[in-house]
Order: sequence, then structure tokens, then C-alpha cells
Amino acid sequence: MGKSLNKKTVYSVLALVLAGISAYHGVYRMESLQFIGALVEDAIVKKDNGLLVLASFELVIVDTLWLMPGILSGFLLVDLWRKYLLRQWWVNYLLVVPWVLAIHYILAVQKASYSLVGMLVIVLLAILAVIEMGELRENFGPVVLVAFGLTMAVNWLNVVPLVSFVPISRGDLDVGIKLGASFLDGEGVLNLVGLFFSLFFFFTSIISTLLVSVYLRRISLMEENRVKEIQLQELEMQARQARVLQEMHTLVHDLKTPLMTIRGLNSLVEMSANSEKTKEYCQRIDGAVDKVNAMISEILYDEVRKDITPAELIQYVRAHVLVKKMGQEVVFDIAADLPKLKINVIRMSRVLINLIENVFAATTGVKNARIIIKVYKEGDWVIFEIIDNGRGIAKEDLEKVWSWGYSTKGNSSGLGLAFVKQIVENHQGKVALERIPEGGTKVTVKLKGVSPDEDSGN
Repeated sequence: MGKSLNKKTVYSVLALVLAGISAYHGVYRMESLQFIGALVEDAIVKKDNGLLVLASFELVIVDTLWLMPGILSGFLLVDLWRKYLLRQWWVNYLLVVPWVLAIHYILAVQKASYSLVGMLVIVLLAILAVIEMGELRENFGPVVLVAFGLTMAVNWLNVVPLVSFVPISRGDLDVGIKLGASFLDGEGVLNLVGLFFSLFFFFTSIISTLLVSVYLRRISLMEENRVKEIQLQELEMQARQARVLQEMHTLVHDLKTPLMTIRGLNSLVEMSANSEKTKEYCQRIDGAVDKVNAMISEILYDEVRKDITPAELIQYVRAHVLVKKMGQEVVFDIAADLPKLKINVIRMSRVLINLIENVFAATTGVKNARIIIKVYKEGDWVIFEIIDNGRGIAKEDLEKVWSWGYSTKGNSSGLGLAFVKQIVENHQGKVALERIPEGGTKVTVKLKGVSPDEDSGN
């Protein structure tokens, strides 16, 4: 929002500056016109058609520099505020005409040499160019060039005797040049030069508009294709994830069959056992089957929750990851009196194991590698922090790593951190990854603690 507001402010200031330039140039335009008028008189006295053509060149340049800033400022202001104007946005650009006339009549305090028809011709042609090229602010440079060409094209028509019947100009100097050409029998030369340059600038503007339009459409098409490619990759990753999860669910679900067999046979052994020791072993086997069955349920069903202390969770994780460390110093800092968590123990354990294994990979081969695993309370939240002094992560990868299929390791499927984010968010938790300026990374997982008076039913 801030960036958008700043950009809008910059363009608003630019529009007002252009309006000021147009008004300022209009005030001093009279001096240029006096010089051009003297040149026309000199051409008539010397009967020199060349001087008359030179005067036409100078008049066209002066009028273009006078009109261009005002027209551009009007287009910019309409583009910036069009959502407050008429629904048909291209109609709003017609407001440029009274805007430019106001600048020249009021601010410059002089009579404009353009008729309303001439101004409309330029503005309508510019509107067509803007419609073809799209967003004005996004293509301001090309619009400036096209508007310059169109203004030059119309200005050259002002000095062409052949089109004097068209009321596009009412300036005294334009009329003077045409009368001078008639007096010197130079109408043919002026018609030829004027029409040549008018058509040259007109078709140059048209071709430029079409080229820019084609270029922008190609860019837009490339962007659409890029977005579609990303969406396709995401769909492929989601399909792969769904297939993996389905296969995992099927395999895990199939484990229940042998478990039930073990439980049934264990019950028979217990019933037929005469030894108390054998019965005790059978009871332990039955308890182990219950635990495995509970673990399978947690794997199969994400909504299964169980109360567990953070210390117990860390103890479970520690048993799985410490055997995989490769020379790193691992420090556990667990605060006392932490609230219990209501979580899917198996899935949340996999979250922490996944993160710690990533840290092991990032610190492998790093001298004096150190990993700190902190658990503490912050309000109602239990915070898990995993800090390392490894190779770190590039700034541009901080957000990408959470996407399905994205990985900074070439041999990885890119499912790990996306899985972490999904599981944490399913527990109404938060996960964040930070770069440490001195080197390394910090991963933070925040989970809601269970209040003492909350129902602890599993």
C-alpha cells in the first residue's frame, strides 16, 4: 500500500511539474514567435522559400514543446484519478482538452494558437495509442514518444496550405506562413515538406504504438505462461503429495492386520500361560500393541490429538535425531513449568525431526558447528527455536522454501518444509525462518499451550 501510494504521489507531482513547464514555456513562447515572425518577413522580402520552410520547422518545434507537457500532465492526472471519474475510462481522457486550454489560457495568460478541433485531434489520437498500449503509468516512456510524434504530425499540418480548410489551427503565424508561401509561389514546396513530415511522424507513431503493443502482449503472454507453468508444477506436486500420502496411509493401515494377529495370539498365550512371568510379558506385549496402534491412528488421522509435555516431545525427538549428528555440538535448553500441548504427537515429532535433520545437513563440514534447541513459554504460546551457525540461506529463498516442490538441495523432492508448514498450521500454530546476520539460520515453531483448566480429553 505504501509503495503504491508513493508511486501515485510521484506521478501526481510529475503531472503538476509538466503543467508548470507548459505554462512557463507558454509565457516565453511569445519571444520565439516574434523571432519566427521576423524570419517569415525576411523570407518574403528575400523571396526565399528555404527561409519559409525553416520558419515552419521552428514553429512546429516551438508549438510541440509548448503543447507536449500540458497534454502529458493531463493524461497522467486522468490516469491517476480515473476511478473517481466516469466508468468509461477512455472518455475521461477527453478532459485533457479543457485541462490544456486552462493551462494556456489562464496560467499562460495568452491566446492559444490551437482550435478546439486541433486539440481534439491530438488527444483522440493519443487516446487510441494509450488504449492499444495499455496502462499509461506502466508504459509512460513509449506514450511520451508516441504523443510527441502525434503532436509533431498535427503541427506540420498547421503549415500545409493544402489542408487550410481543416480548422486545426487559428494562430496568426500559421496563417502568415501560408500567405507567404502563396505570395512566393512556394505552396507546392511547403505542401510537400509539411505533408512528408506530418505523414512521417504520424506513421512512425502508429508503428511505434503497434510495436510496443505487440511487445507488451508478448510479455503478458510470457507472464501468463510462466504463471500457468508454476500452477502446473504446483498441481503436479500436490498430485505427488496426494499419491505419497495415499500410499503411506495404505501401508500404515495394512499394519493393523498383523497387529490384530499379534494381539489375538498374545491373548491366547496369556490365557494358557501358567507362569506369572509369562503373563507379565504378555501384558507388556499388549501394551506395546496399544502404543503402536495409537501411533498408526495418529499417522492416519491428522485430527487425532494427545496431551503431551514439551519435554516429553523433545525427549521423543532427541532419541531419533541424535544418532544422526555428524560432529555438531547440540545444546538443549528446555524451560521449566511449560504448559502441555494438545497435538498429533507423531506428526509434530516429524516436524521437529525434519527441521533438525535440515540443520544437521546445513552444518555438516562447518567448523565448530553448534546447534541450539530452545523451548520456552511466551504468553499462551510454547516456542520451539532451532538455531545453527551453518551456511545459512539466501534472502530470496526465505519465502520460497515453504512452497511444495521447492528445494535448495538438488537431490531433494522439496516436500519437507512444505510438510512442516502444513502440519504446524493444522495445529493453529506458526512457523518462521530467519537469517542470522553472523551466519546460520533460526527456525521458530509456535504452538498454543493447554491451560490447566482446559479439558484434557484425547
